Parts: sequence; structure tokens; C-alpha cells
Amino acid sequence: MCKFVFDFLFSYKKAHDIYKEVIVRGNKIKWIILLVLFTFPSAFLFSQAEQTQEILEKNQTGVVHLTVLGDDKEIISEGSGFVVEQGVMATSYLLVSQAKSVAGKNFKGKKVKIEGILAVDKNLNLALLKIKGKTPALSMGNSDELNMGKKVYAIGSDKTGEIGASEGTVRNILEIEPTKRFVETSLSIPQSFDGAPLIDVNGKVLGMIVFLERRLKFILPSNLMKTVQKKSLVKFKDYQHEDYLATFEGAYLAGKVASLLDETGRAQIYLEKVIELSPMNIEPISLLASVYNRQRNYQKAASAYQKVIELDNNRDDAHYQLGIVNLRLGKYRDAIAPLQKAVELNLDHKDAHFYTGNAYKELKEHAKAVEAYENYLNLKPEDPWEGYYRLGLCRIELKQLEEAITALNEAAKEKPQDIKTNYYLAQAYDQANQYEKAEETYKLLAKLSPEEADKYYKTILFMYDKAGNHEKAIEAARSIIELKPDSTGDIYNLGLMYQKLKKYDEAIKTFNEVLAINPADEYSHSSIGYIYYIQKKYNKSIAAFKKFVELSPDNADGWFYIGICNMQLKKFDAALEPLKKTIELRLDYSNGNAIYNLAICYLNLHDNYSAKELYNKLTGINPQLAQKLKQHIR
Repeated sequence: MCKFVFDFLFSYKKAHDIYKEVIVRGNKIKWIILLVLFTFPSAFLFSQAEQTQEILEKNQTGVVHLTVLGDDKEIISEGSGFVVEQGVMATSYLLVSQAKSVAGKNFKGKKVKIEGILAVDKNLNLALLKIKGKTPALSMGNSDELNMGKKVYAIGSDKTGEIGASEGTVRNILEIEPTKRFVETSLSIPQSFDGAPLIDVNGKVLGMIVFLERRLKFILPSNLMKTVQKKSLVKFKDYQHEDYLATFEGAYLAGKVASLLDETGRAQIYLEKVIELSPMNIEPISLLASVYNRQRNYQKAASAYQKVIELDNNRDDAHYQLGIVNLRLGKYRDAIAPLQKAVELNLDHKDAHFYTGNAYKELKEHAKAVEAYENYLNLKPEDPWEGYYRLGLCRIELKQLEEAITALNEAAKEKPQDIKTNYYLAQAYDQANQYEKAEETYKLLAKLSPEEADKYYKTILFMYDKAGNHEKAIEAARSIIELKPDSTGDIYNLGLMYQKLKKYDEAIKTFNEVLAINPADEYSHSSIGYIYYIQKKYNKSIAAFKKFVELSPDNADGWFYIGICNMQLKKFDAALEPLKKTIELRLDYSNGNAIYNLAICYLNLHDNYSAKELYNKLTGINPQLAQKLKQHIR
């Protein structure tokens, strides 16, 4: 039995021995449970191992371990091969491309003589070798059966020459060319399986395993292998040896495979080599451009796509990709022409209209962006959401609010719960003065994003405040407080709305609720003071503003209202210092009103001299008010 299958049997025996050892030590129940955990997966694995072993035993006779030797009989590489018909073996061309001789060994360890090369297909990395003896051939199957998830087996050799088997499934189909597909599997196998057969449960060969590098592994389908015809025998010593991966065909194949396996670094190296060997070959340049693109090396990608266009100006795919790359580079103006050319060459490039719109939008040429987005949407794309969404944004910028609302409603039909779409729809309603619909949409946003509900209700509050509908603003403010009952800023906003509605008692009550939470809230003291001033409750206003200036001594407003309230109470002497403080903080406060009122206080206190001094200051700030003051000065 082979090494690979025995790996499992050893693990199973080891687990069983551990169980026996531990159960002697006690805690029987715990370890019986552990045995169950070992047993069920192991039974399943044992069934798999039995099947793999059966496949191996039935098919290993047709598989040969290959040792590739150089000029001095040194080992160059080792791999696998398999017999496809009497006297003919298939293997990886990379494996034997530099061979001076090749030694073969079958599963019993007996030598298999390899006489030379019968055929090579460098585009497939396939070599057919002439062998001597009666090594039985494996049966070739139909590789069209290699569908996703299909169970497959690999039979190959390790470096010791021992033949073993591994089980896996088809993981991916790699389209190398429109009519040429390779296969990716989940097989976990060593690189010495290069050239080994991939077979199904019935022993039919469905392909050959190829390792171009450790990470560049794929399956060459059997149907492609059948296209290679035998030619005259060429002895290894007479063959023109080469480093396959340094040739155009080898490097190009490796580049294509690496690209499909998303090994972009390796793909870049091989494809740059290909272009060095054949600078005017358009397909490798195009593929390298796509590799640069995936690497986000957009500058190189743009240069490569430009080279493709220079070689063939009718390559719509190159024009399209050049436009996309220029967008990513932020070269919005440069993106437009290639995108438009792509559409001109191929009407199927619906997305080119969309990306043209994006370029114009970034350039703030919103009218042209609208035209491009409408062209895109007229082509009935499968997913029109972003087209309608961006069209709506451009319409908002153009102040075409009804059209913006129509577009954003279409976007919302596609994605009813999309935050961005509904937000800008609400904004469009707001700007179009359709406040109830805006409110409805903001409330939907609050439901869709509960953690940000307060933000949307604040937007409703500010919307109605701006519109002068303070009753609706109060409703929004109350909703916010329900969400955040201890938020002093939000409670204050409610008080401010009451104040704007001249519901002064409710406003003062609300501001006092803020102060109950935070006695140092200067704005609440200021607002209370202002309301009392309006209500002509001057003593209460003074008390509130005094608390305000204690908290904010450099705010001229508080000092001014303390002075004005004292004037209203005919306490002109008490008004002097607050008004002086106001002027000290801001000489031109209220366009000279603080100077004027301080001068009036001096006049009432019979201090004409001080009033005249203030008159002189006021003339440079507000001549009309100074003239009014002059009429009171004797």
C-alpha cells in the first residue's frame, strides 16, 4: 500500500492508542465521548482512503516516476508521466525540455526505458515520449465531464519514486482562450506530480497535472491532449534543449495561468518577458494591462492599454479599460474620449455611458453627466440603481429638483432600504419645499438606521425651523428627546423652538430642565434672561444674565442686557458698569448701541462731559445714532 494512504491509517491507530492509554487513567465518560469524536470522522475518512487506495491499485501500473538528467548525469528535475497508448507516454514538456536523458521507474521500482521525444506542444506544455517495454496504457476519458465539484484523483510519484494517490474536487474552470479551458482542483499534491494523470472514479484519464511553478498548478484536459499527434522519434541528446519558461510559448502560458490564478506578481514577470520577446504581439500586452490594473498599478495599466490601441485602434475593450483606468487615476477629462470610443465600436458597452457620466460628474459638468446617465439608463441595464442615484445627484446640483426626485424615487424602487438614496431623496424634497415628504423620508431613514435616528430627527427639526414651521420643529425635537432624554443640547433646541413660537413659559420651563442637568449651561441662562427681558421682567432678566456672565465673562451680550434692564428700571447708576464692560469687550457693539445707551445713562446722571466723550466715539461708528445722541446733549 502507498505512503499517502498509510498516512491516514497511522493517524487512526495513534488516536485509538491514545484512547486506550487515557481510559486506564480514569475519567471514563469524558474519553468515551472523545472516542466518539475520533471514530465518526475517522470512519468517514477511512471510507475515503479505501476508495483512493482502490483507485491507486487499479491504475498505478500505467504511471511512471521520471528522473530528468543533465550532461553529467546530474538530476535536473523529477516528476511523473503516464502511458496513453502502447509505447507512448505523456508528461509535462517543462519537465523534459532540458533533458539529456530521462530515467523511468514504475510502481514496483522497476526501470522503464525512455527513448526520446515523439511530439511536443509548447502551447499546452505537453510532451509525448517514446518508451520501451509493455507498460500498460491508461484509458483516456472525456474531459468535458470535468464539471465544478466533480470528484477526481491524482496518481503520481514523490521524489523517492514511490507512486501514490490523492483525492480532490474540481474547483474552477480557467478559460485560457475562448476555445481552450484548463481546470483548477483542490488536490493537495507535491510538485513531483508534474506530468501525472488526473482520473475519475472509473479510472478514465480526464487530464494531466501541470506544475509550471509551485503555485502555478493546473490540469491540462484530456481532450486537448488528444489533439497532439505523434511525430518521428528524436533522442534526448539530439533534441534542441531550452528553458521552456524563458521561451515565448512557456512564458506566455505561465503568464496566462498566473493571471487566472490571481498570482499577479508572477503573471507580470512572465508577461513582461513575453513582450520583451515579441514587442508587437497585442494579446500579451492586453493581458499585462489587465494584470497591472488588478495590481492597482494604474499608470502602467494606462500605458499598456494605450499601446494596445496604437497597435489596433478598433479594440473596444482596450478603449473601455483605458477610460476606467483614467478614472481611477483621477484623470477624468482623459477618461471621456476612450469611453465614448468604446461605445462607438461596441454598443454592448452600456457601462461606458455610466462611467462617462461619472467623469463629467467629477468635473462638475453636471448637464453632460445627466446626458450620459440617461443614455446608460435608456439601454435598460440589469442593475440601474446607481445610474438613477447618480442622475438624481446631478439633477440636485442643477437645481432640477422635480427631475431629481423622480430619479431618486426610481433608485429607491431598486434599493428601498439604501441609506444614501433615501437621504438625498429627502434632501431633494426639502429643497423643493415638499416638507411632509421630506419628513416622511427622514423618518424612514431613522427606522433603517436606528443608531443615527437622532441625526435624522435633528434634520427634520432644522428643516422646519428654517421653513418657519416651529410647531413641526417641536414635534421633531420631542422625538429626539425621547431617544436621548439626558441630552442637554437637544432639550435646549426644544426650548428654542418654544421661544420662537413665543410660548415663553414653556421655553423657560424647558431651559430650566437643561439647567437641572447642567447648571453651568450658559446658553440656557442667556435664553432665560432674554425671554424675561421681552416679558419686561427686568429683575429676573438681570439675575439670569448675571449667571450667564459668571460663566461667560467675555461675552458682551450678557453685560449689555444687564445694563439695558437696569436702564428700564431707571437704575442708571447700576447700568454704567455693565455697559462700560460691553464697550470694553466690543467698542462697536450693536453698531454703537452700547455707547449710545451708556451716554444716555450719563445724561440721566447729569454727566454731560462723559456723554460728550461717548458722542465723539460714536460718530466714527454710527454717525446717524451719534446725531440722535447729540440732540440730547446740552
